[in-house]
Amino acid sequence: MRLPSTPQPEMTIAPSRPSHLRQANARGLLRLLKEHNPCSKADLVRLSGLSAPTVTSAVSHLESLGLVENLGEGESSGGRPPEMLRFNATHGYVAAADIGGTRLRMLLADLNGRIVTQWATQFTEKQRSPKAVCGLIHEGLKVMCHEASASIRKVLHITAGAPGITNTATGVVLSAPNLTDWKNVPLRSMLERELGIAAQIENDTNLAAVGEHWRGSATGVDDFVFIALGTGVGAGVYINGRLHHGANWSAGEIGYAGIRGMSRQRLEVQSPGQLESSIGGLGIETEWTRLLHRERRANTVALEHLRATEIFDLAVDGDRLAIQLIRYTAQILSDCIVELSLGLDPAVVILGGGVGSHPELCRVTEKLLSDNEFAKPQVRASSLGTQAQLHGALSISLSATEAHLLS
Repeated sequence: MRLPSTPQPEMTIAPSRPSHLRQANARGLLRLLKEHNPCSKADLVRLSGLSAPTVTSAVSHLESLGLVENLGEGESSGGRPPEMLRFNATHGYVAAADIGGTRLRMLLADLNGRIVTQWATQFTEKQRSPKAVCGLIHEGLKVMCHEASASIRKVLHITAGAPGITNTATGVVLSAPNLTDWKNVPLRSMLERELGIAAQIENDTNLAAVGEHWRGSATGVDDFVFIALGTGVGAGVYINGRLHHGANWSAGEIGYAGIRGMSRQRLEVQSPGQLESSIGGLGIETEWTRLLHRERRANTVALEHLRATEIFDLAVDGDRLAIQLIRYTAQILSDCIVELSLGLDPAVVILGGGVGSHPELCRVTEKLLSDNEFAKPQVRASSLGTQAQLHGALSISLSATEAHLLS
């Protein structure tokens, strides 16, 4: 027996409002102008597929907002000289802040992403609290704006990176064990209140991954993992061209990964993890001191204060203990990469951070992975180095700003 059909509610599709269409056209033309800067109205007609009157109207609107500058007539190819246009990249600025374990670094860039100036400061013990860090960011922003001869009111957006688990949706830093009193910190709202501008908060290693994808070693790669080794250890994961945060914002917290041969410890957000304790900068330096004292080398006192990168430099020069240590570090790191590869199958793994981007560590790690028949992604050193986080922050701020330029 055929059952009577259940009446379905009628679906109505609202037509696009003319104002929305104008905004969409203007936004698309502005993006084209930034990509093909400078160009003519005729170029924009050809590139966009829009009619000449539509382009003329949109360009006039963009000029009235101060986003487009008229450069006058360009060179003629036989007919009437074209009217050349340029995106006004100094209409506003975006800022980036990287909150590290020991220092704060900042950049100021124009709307083309061109870095205008930078600023950095070391933390004192009293400057590591959330409130104090917000005050330092405000100070740095004022200094940079002064150097750029720009009003702080022209800064349209700032993105800050925090060294811990961060909920980007709410702007809350859930934990940052390398800082003081950083647990459930509403950093976005604190910064917006302090600076009076829109802000975005992200995990610092995730920002580095964004930076490498934007203009670094992962340009054009949609599936990759960025691994940072420095004071801490973490990863930024890109899947299908998008940053992956996970259900609880802890995707990439590989510093808490276990190590072969060691008993698994309880995970605590305010304590460094097993992997980080072993091959983070401090862990490498601690192991180096242990090896020196075990060998009772005559120059132990002179060598035991070397930083991790300096120890790796000794390995390049042929120092036996340093070679032993870099192989120890690379073995732990390659084991971690294999585990990541079995779950995610990235095409590339980028090693970054002050320690991770050392060329010898990259070489030894890739050599260990090459013994596998699979789960052996290409290993690349970061091309942006310690600036990767800041470039990622600029990228996010530029994207956030684009949507509001036409408001």
